[in-house]
Amino acid sequence: MNWQRCYRVVSAQLVRVFIVILVVAWLGGLLLPFYQGYVSAAGGVSITRAFEPTAQAAETGAGDTDGFEGTPTGAFADSGTVATDTNSGLGDNTDPTFAGADKHRYYNYGMGNIPSGSTIAGITVRADIAVDSVGHSPWTAIQLSWDGGTSWTTVQQLALSDTAETTYTYGGPADNWGHAWSTSELSDTFFRVRVINGDGHGSQNARDFSLDYIPVSITFTAPWESYSDSGHSTQTDDFFDSTDHVYMEGTGFPNGDYDVGYYDGGDSLILVALDENITVSTGTLNSEYLLTNDQTATPGTWHALAQPASATPLDSSYATAVADPDGYELLANDSFTVQPSAIPEFSTVMAGIMVAGLCFGIYYWMRKRKLAYVKA
Repeated sequence: MNWQRCYRVVSAQLVRVFIVILVVAWLGGLLLPFYQGYVSAAGGVSITRAFEPTAQAAETGAGDTDGFEGTPTGAFADSGTVATDTNSGLGDNTDPTFAGADKHRYYNYGMGNIPSGSTIAGITVRADIAVDSVGHSPWTAIQLSWDGGTSWTTVQQLALSDTAETTYTYGGPADNWGHAWSTSELSDTFFRVRVINGDGHGSQNARDFSLDYIPVSITFTAPWESYSDSGHSTQTDDFFDSTDHVYMEGTGFPNGDYDVGYYDGGDSLILVALDENITVSTGTLNSEYLLTNDQTATPGTWHALAQPASATPLDSSYATAVADPDGYELLANDSFTVQPSAIPEFSTVMAGIMVAGLCFGIYYWMRKRKLAYVKA
């Protein structure tokens, strides 16, 4: 009798557990596609790339007409060779707008690989400058042109604080210098950097300036978006369940071959896939990744990075790759959210069915034991 009572109690409990698990599994199967555990990512991510000039010219109508007259090409690279402006200016050079201040142009920065149509957030000019004396408050100012030197931005001027070579920064990642830039205005045809030297002593013209390096950094966001369909008609930054296929599309890319790296949403953002040697012949870069390919990948905020195929291969760590955009020649970065349901490592439905099956197996075994006990 004790065995029969135990059997009735245990079997009743197993039946209840079996029913509950089936209901939970059924509800899980219905609700899992709608579960979103992460807030949708913002989309395009900005990149800052640095570029060096390869051409220069003194402004012959300014100051003493020769700008950096000594080895002006020395400012093309951070090599130790410097451009020199000796006894700078002619007449009153106390203000960058005065005719007495020496002016020199640097250009041909080779920024044509930035995808056309990119949003330009800011421009940073780095100037490594030394001066023979800080007496009479020497300064160097910078202007930018977007039309080959016909028009110029407002002057940005900094006082020189040391006779030793010092790095001075003009503009910044979020500073557009008062102009809404297009990528075409960054071309070698139109983009110019004007360097202006002067001091506060009026017409003495005794200061000597040297310029070691004058690179330009552009902070931009490429037209590079994620879509849920192969026709690229439905843009989305949120992927779950049925939208488990990421289709990337970028426009305005120079013709050539590209690699696209996909980084998952884990704390370390590991490279989970690399779509290599994608040929662009009409300016459009397309790539795709099926999220279920790697069920060990981590949901969360993912990133898709694009680079020329000839560049240094992307690092396995997202943090390392984006920390060196010039080393990896990054041209585009997009973020999107991958929900847990898009990477079903072990679905709720399957788990429920397996546990329910286990319960049924135990129930069946106990029933057979009961029958055998009764017969005995």
